[in-house]
Amino acid sequence: MLRIESVVSIRLCADAAECVSYAAEELTRCLAAAGIQTCMEPEPHVSCVTVHLNDHVPGLPGGAFRRSVSQDCVLLEASEGCGIVYGTYDFLESLGFRFLAPDCETVPSAPLQVKEGVTEQTPAFQARELFWRAAMDGAFAVRLRLNSARSTITPRQGGKLMFYNFSHSFNELVPIETWFDSHPEYFSMKNHVRLREKTQLCLSNPDVLRLCIQGVRGWIHEHPECRIFSVSMNDWYNACECPACRAIDEEEGSQAGSVIRFVNAIADDIAKDYPQVMIHTFAYLYCRRPPRHVRPRRNVIVRLCSIECCFSHPIGSCHRERGGIDVQYGSASNFADAPSTDTSFPDDLRKWSAICENLFIWDYTTNYANYLLPFPNLRVLKENLLLFQRYGIKGVLEQGNFSHGQCSALGQLKTYLLGKLLWDPHQDTDQLTKDFVSGYYGSASAPMLAYVHLWEEAAGSCHAGIYDMPDAAYLTDEILARAQTLLSQAAALAQTAADRERVDREALSIRYAQLAREAPNTPGHDQAVENFMQDVRRLGITELFERKDLEASGELLRTCMYTRDRQSVPAITYPI
Repeated sequence: MLRIESVVSIRLCADAAECVSYAAEELTRCLAAAGIQTCMEPEPHVSCVTVHLNDHVPGLPGGAFRRSVSQDCVLLEASEGCGIVYGTYDFLESLGFRFLAPDCETVPSAPLQVKEGVTEQTPAFQARELFWRAAMDGAFAVRLRLNSARSTITPRQGGKLMFYNFSHSFNELVPIETWFDSHPEYFSMKNHVRLREKTQLCLSNPDVLRLCIQGVRGWIHEHPECRIFSVSMNDWYNACECPACRAIDEEEGSQAGSVIRFVNAIADDIAKDYPQVMIHTFAYLYCRRPPRHVRPRRNVIVRLCSIECCFSHPIGSCHRERGGIDVQYGSASNFADAPSTDTSFPDDLRKWSAICENLFIWDYTTNYANYLLPFPNLRVLKENLLLFQRYGIKGVLEQGNFSHGQCSALGQLKTYLLGKLLWDPHQDTDQLTKDFVSGYYGSASAPMLAYVHLWEEAAGSCHAGIYDMPDAAYLTDEILARAQTLLSQAAALAQTAADRERVDREALSIRYAQLAREAPNTPGHDQAVENFMQDVRRLGITELFERKDLEASGELLRTCMYTRDRQSVPAITYPI
């Protein structure tokens, strides 16, 4: 066992990358907080431990690192600088540090100890994207070993996936405002009519292909730092059913047929001049089912999306799904009413993995129709990522509450767990949960851990979807009452302002569920909603429903049981 008592000498290899210096600074910062002095060159008479950071070691995969610990030395090795950044945080965690949230770290006291021997880690997924707002903070993201494209990670912090336009891009490539009046044939045909509203592109039209190739080439020229460019459907159904598109899709047995043929044509053209560039597209909604014949090119990324799935049970064992997805309205059909199909998400995952060299996943981890509503998916996070790893998935995006503000409904815990599991889904989630609750809730941790366990088991046999309403079957009065009791106990034990605020923020989840299930004419309802909204603002919550105006959402909570009637709530837009 290596014991670190007072002084650590940090040594960098020659010509180390800038992010290796960042790793040394972070190591210095954290050790100082634990009472350990650091230096580059110790005095001759000073006994110290030496930590070497070397990012010039060939043979280690991207992001991987090796840690070798002997009696008085720690050697961190990687083939690139980000591996040294990740390895530094792993080393600090082995000493007892925990990086729980952007505003919460736990620091051990000196002396510190670490086991001797060699440890090597390689990330489970090449692309590790966590679409929760806290994890988009670059400094926190790299502590979780993420390389999220939408984060603020800088090259100095280890760098990130350089991804342009990320998702739904058809309208950016061929804007309906520019082209529909003069060329309606560029857009989707449904029932023999070209659609202006909620349209897609006609993927069999050669002029559409030409415009999209020009558009992608323009993106590459304007954003040479990016390696991945998205050519992907708009965020709704309505694939083109003109005779030419329909013939392709009937031959392929899926509307993914015309999508993959179209994207392959773009990828072939781009590869002539930009062999390093990847073209990204979706297997989502109408094109989720893989095609029979066509295969994605080697420079094509297909991202399979799980939006229809049940999220209270592991995707691999629960084949229940919901149809009728309306992302803009935040709704879907009931599980019982979902259209019957001869395929399931696990089937599609298996088939896509067999034909696609670069298969990514877009997964969902919160309730978008009701951000504050308890969402009982804690037990499936690990199992779903293990499933994705078994099928050789190269990149995973876990989407959550990305609103510009704080979150409730155990969002910070989910952010921490998902970040850790994206690096290694084999980790012990029970221990990770205990670490988080103990450090994040402090004096209130005992009832808060019981609260977490309550929601781990709350779903039972009930299915949960990402657009559930407050009358979901797993939200019983009994469960909500037990949750309220545990939160009251936690509030009574909270000793610091930070502990109290974190418990109060979590309590908003149960208060929202109870108010939304209450008839508007219930005595005291209006005042309770007003008090609730005051606390929502005080505690930094900016959205109750995904991308909907906060004040109008509060008014709906006051006037509409279960907050179903959402036509009156204006949408809001902002850069993600």
